[in-house]
Amino acid sequence: MSLNERIASDRSRVFINLEHFGEWHTWKGIRFRCVTDAETALKRKNNNVVDISWDNNTTEIVIYARVEDFPGRAMPNEHGFFDNVEMKILQVQEDMGMYTILLMANDPKAVAL
Repeated sequence: MSLNERIASDRSRVFINLEHFGEWHTWKGIRFRCVTDAETALKRKNNNVVDISWDNNTTEIVIYARVEDFPGRAMPNEHGFFDNVEMKILQVQEDMGMYTILLMANDPKAVAL
């Protein structure tokens, strides 16, 4: 088995596996498997430092999905609903058959007291 075949197999068998890291989510009402990562989004937003002293008051999330699982073709500036929350795709990276997608909510995030 070649390295590319092994990586393609591992995408489903390990990383996106529902018993490991994968979860069911929806984009524009279509259900698909992905891995979500809010901490990575926070680090990207705050220049790779987990520090809430600077914040643009938006909710961001990074999702990792197999290209063939994601509903449609992920494109920057595309608007849709991720798990019934209106969001916009800020960045898309495609690598070895996987999407890394940065989503941002259009509404300001809630303030905790």
